[in-house]
Amino acid sequence: MRLVAVILVLSVALATASSRASGPSATDHAAKAVQKGDFKTALAELKPLAEKGDPNAQFYLAMLYDAGNGVARDQARAASLYRKAAEQHHLLAQLFLGVLYYSGEGVKKDLSEAAHWFRTPADSGNDQAQFYLGSLYASGEGVQQDDSTAIHYLSGAAAQRNTRAMGMLATTLFSRSHGHGDQDLVDAYTWSHLAAETDPVQAMTTAGAVIEQYCNDDQKKRGEKAMADWKRRWSSASKQ
Repeated sequence: MRLVAVILVLSVALATASSRASGPSATDHAAKAVQKGDFKTALAELKPLAEKGDPNAQFYLAMLYDAGNGVARDQARAASLYRKAAEQHHLLAQLFLGVLYYSGEGVKKDLSEAAHWFRTPADSGNDQAQFYLGSLYASGEGVQQDDSTAIHYLSGAAAQRNTRAMGMLATTLFSRSHGHGDQDLVDAYTWSHLAAETDPVQAMTTAGAVIEQYCNDDQKKRGEKAMADWKRRWSSASKQ
């Protein structure tokens, strides 16, 4: 699944909000045009700003090339623009550049480079970056395999209701549970069932049924309680 296609509008909203936190941005009007689908106006405003080194403009313009909105799709051009913004500490540009290195689109696939670009947005709390970086630590691709670090990042993403992170977290916890006490097993039960309840795709792919077979009644009860606690927490947060 292409990340850009899924979160293009969300990313524009997030980046716009970020820029406004420190005052109006020169790219605000272009960002609104992108959200409205007026790519001609957006391109006309973004290109000169990007050439002058504005990281927000470079990021927005990169997204348009990445998705092929208003221009011919050119992921090599997108990667170049993402990098220019990423090198100016633009967190979403770092995430998107990491995704291109992760998938090998527009650049040569390089999971070590992907991990490098995921790290800062992941440490800043971005759930997508946490999911990708946690997955790399779980598999040992691009980084040295480390279940504890994988669980750290995947837990951060899962807590933000990232269902893919929930599924991967459950699998990683279950794999580590042998010889590590029963809390990992309880947590694996919790996240596998939350993932299945929240996401139809995870319901088909999660290892929840397998994990449940290894749990005794007490562990299942603890898992159910933890699930209820997370649901209350999310419900409370959504009302704020």
